[in-house]
Amino acid sequence: MASEDQGKRKEPLYALVDCNNFFASCERVFRPDLEGKPIVVLSNNDGCIVARSNEVKALDVPMAGPYFKSKALLERHGTTVFSSNYELYADMSARVMAVLADFSPSLEVYSIDEAFLNLGDFDENTLHQHLRKLQAQVKRWTGIPVSIGVAKTKTLAKLASERAKKDTCNQGLLILKEPADIQSALRRTPVGDVWGIGRRWSTRFQAMGITSAADFVGLSEPWVRGKMGVTGARTHAELLGQACFVLQSQPPSKKSCVASRSFSKPVTDYGELKDAIATFSARAAERLRKGGLVAAEVNAFVMTDRFKEDGRGQDGASTVALISPSNLTSDITRAALQALQKAYCPGTQYKKAGVMLLGLAPESQAQTTLFAAPVSAQKKAKRLQRALDILNGAKYGVRDLVRVGAFSGPIENPKNWHLRRDQRSPRYTTQWKDLKQIKD
Repeated sequence: MASEDQGKRKEPLYALVDCNNFFASCERVFRPDLEGKPIVVLSNNDGCIVARSNEVKALDVPMAGPYFKSKALLERHGTTVFSSNYELYADMSARVMAVLADFSPSLEVYSIDEAFLNLGDFDENTLHQHLRKLQAQVKRWTGIPVSIGVAKTKTLAKLASERAKKDTCNQGLLILKEPADIQSALRRTPVGDVWGIGRRWSTRFQAMGITSAADFVGLSEPWVRGKMGVTGARTHAELLGQACFVLQSQPPSKKSCVASRSFSKPVTDYGELKDAIATFSARAAERLRKGGLVAAEVNAFVMTDRFKEDGRGQDGASTVALISPSNLTSDITRAALQALQKAYCPGTQYKKAGVMLLGLAPESQAQTTLFAAPVSAQKKAKRLQRALDILNGAKYGVRDLVRVGAFSGPIENPKNWHLRRDQRSPRYTTQWKDLKQIKD
């Protein structure tokens, strides 16, 4: 007969593991000469600053600010500037998450550089030691430094991780369990930094004199629920130590899938737009197959520059229903190009385009239609798709070795719709030709 203690389930204890200055840290892994030196990483088309090393933060360079506004200041301090290397960052993220999964099977990947762990089954007496070991292991195996915040709720754990990162005395690790420690952290955290408090509410709270997380916690629950709804009430309760958000080991089912991009230069030519839409269709279809999903409808959209008066109001979009739900690149691309034909307006300068897949469902539950291709033809199409995926995969080091769609011209030629990444570092971990070489 099981004892009473054995029958009890431990309360969850959440840890939020956050990679420090992730994009900048990824660059430093392969450029150790940049340790301790200022680094920034730029967004699509090298427009805005999306990552800053601590040295750049000390210069008060704003996050997400236009690069050109800070360029002179950054150059004066010898800052190394990188274009976004998404292939490298995604691969490094996967490596970090693999280390975390070995540490705790109860894992929720929250973003490319953050993950929640459930540590409820760990011995509280040795928890601090285990987490220090985890920090060291992630750093040793991936080169990425991480900060860890631990608490009874996910919101408090995220707050703790921020304090662990900002307060150097914590050395990247803060466990919030004692009431006095929780209150101290709440007092030092601006209300706008609380997970779940958006910019609009942060501005309103500042006007009301509510400046810290502790001030927000001091509000009555009925007032918070009445003004902010259920979401605000849950955030309020989480800060008080009442768990409202559980660990999601599986991502929620997707209702749509989007692949889009802002262009480096305005695009007017219909052929270039077809090339772009065909590429986005392939990317979106890849994501469907990876997730075991199929789509029922395909939407293609084109957008003008919203900052230019003469281009506004000429955006276009159209949706085409598939004969049968599919995740094959050929089916998605064919429908997307049909939609583009309806959405396109000759002579218009477009700044962005994309493909949205709608009516997603698990492939195993997809229902065929009367007009679907014969079963033998469907099997043949799937075999062809698998062959294309192998050719276009990492095995051969070329993403678009074989393309489906409307491409005219060598792949190497730059196009106006391609991303401008003039200062991108090599894709050290995903391209054989970019593999780091060690010289004698």
